[in-house]
Amino acid sequence: MSEVTVHAFLSVPPCSGGVAVKRLLTRAQQEFGERVEVVVHTGHDDAWDEYHINNAPGLVVGDLVKFVGLAPDYESLVGALREAGLE
Repeated sequence: MSEVTVHAFLSVPPCSGGVAVKRLLTRAQQEFGERVEVVVHTGHDDAWDEYHINNAPGLVVGDLVKFVGLAPDYESLVGALREAGLE
């Protein structure tokens, strides 16, 4: 069983895309359990610079920046998780 880490980059105050991303990640954690680890970065911190995120919401799935400036649909998120190695 392989685990995939997702870094979520959210703005302060939260935008509608950030709220949608939180819902998507909650759904993914419910479906995949401990196989999905979520790290949330609320407001600008060093991780934004490390991953070159310049717009919220942003999602880094595994080691790849997959979505910036938009909330993906659930199927796209699951596809990115599988691409990153989720079984």
